[in-house]
Amino acid sequence: MANKYRPKKIIKSYYRKYTYGVSCLKDENNNLYPIDEQLFTSGCGPDFKETKWELNYDKYDPSLVFQKRWYGEVWPVSKFQKIDVLKVALALKRGLTVLPPWLEIQYERQNENRKMEREGMKLPFEIIVKILEFTEPKERTKQLLICRSIYCILLRNIYCYPKLDSTNFNPFVELLTCRENKGRFDHFVEVLDLSNIIQVAKTSYVGKLIRRCSASLQIFISSQSNFGLTSLISLRNCEKLKILDLSLVSGQVDLKELFRCICNLHALEQLSFPRSSIRCEDYQFDWPQNLWYLKLQGGITDDFLMNSVFPSTIRSLEFAHCPNVSDEGANDILSKIGFQLERLSVFYPMPMLSGEGFNFALLYCPNLKMLYASISYISNNLFRMEYLPPLADKDRPLKHIIIDSPGQAGEGAKIDPDEITSAICGDRLPCLHSLTYSKHLGWNIMSDEIQDLVFEMENRGGEVYQM
Repeated sequence: MANKYRPKKIIKSYYRKYTYGVSCLKDENNNLYPIDEQLFTSGCGPDFKETKWELNYDKYDPSLVFQKRWYGEVWPVSKFQKIDVLKVALALKRGLTVLPPWLEIQYERQNENRKMEREGMKLPFEIIVKILEFTEPKERTKQLLICRSIYCILLRNIYCYPKLDSTNFNPFVELLTCRENKGRFDHFVEVLDLSNIIQVAKTSYVGKLIRRCSASLQIFISSQSNFGLTSLISLRNCEKLKILDLSLVSGQVDLKELFRCICNLHALEQLSFPRSSIRCEDYQFDWPQNLWYLKLQGGITDDFLMNSVFPSTIRSLEFAHCPNVSDEGANDILSKIGFQLERLSVFYPMPMLSGEGFNFALLYCPNLKMLYASISYISNNLFRMEYLPPLADKDRPLKHIIIDSPGQAGEGAKIDPDEITSAICGDRLPCLHSLTYSKHLGWNIMSDEIQDLVFEMENRGGEVYQM
């Protein structure tokens, strides 16, 4: 007996399956957009085959079409038409995305960009990093968030030259010296500039910091605090150190221990003595073999200048804040190494020097290219024939002369501009390119002497500057 409560079967017509043939779209201006045939042929795999009934049905209903491109995006022509939801769902599952026909221009541009990327038409990683290096340093912390590769590259640039002062020095030392970061920043720091730090909380911090950065440190500028023995010993491991500036050190420094620590630094090129008192009992030092710049200051005495054997590699020599150096010591060192010097500088104050202490500078240093001197230690004799004779074998290579003044009254009268003009006209300064003088000399720029000097310099292709 049949169950009368069973729902009756309703025989419906078979679901009409639509396929998509070749047609075209029209926009508002009646422009035709061709439509590719076989909607899912490129995405269904090698086993996909259309039945004969499906192929025949395209002839009877060509209006139901989809737009397809080589990336597989599809979109129905009309939102009122019937579509094969199953096929679209399967297509979307395979990674296809719906694309409306009116976005065709934007889509084509995207395809062109993808094509260029596949063909390698994009900037190499090295050029991208080079571009980022030209941006403002304050933007570096934001650029670290681009990607991990950029982070690893720019992190070195940030720690290469840290901007240190009294507020961030202690946290910086703790960051580099903590056990968790051991070895992480060893090869990052190349420049340690502590000139903005007046006093360090612990003197051992400087030595600890130098020791941790010794593998990559190239430039070290000391702070105004003491530079103890531990800091000197830490310098031994800085094999890449090129510039050592101790000019701000306020404590006493043992020169013998200093040279013992830096004698094996073959990369060291520039050395500045501390401005404080210096303890020195022996004058036989082993100088770094590539040292070409030497700045003498502080407690340097005449005995040190006359008894020390300076290296033959020195090309630049400076005197600054040397209260114990007299004319005898200055002339002695110039007579020994003056022929190899190319740059000579004499800064104020040097209280033991007389008003003509460096008049022999051009006589002892025939190969000078730049002379910087304070008016307090030179006079008219510097440019006269006895102190500035013409060279027999070559032209004197002096190109730049800078005459500074501390501003003391009456010092401008020590040098007459006519003496400089006479030396230029007499071909004793044939290569002079620029003459710079301080405004504190009191020279009147409209006077006949200055105008004659300017006229003679311009005729020879040179310039006269006032600072």
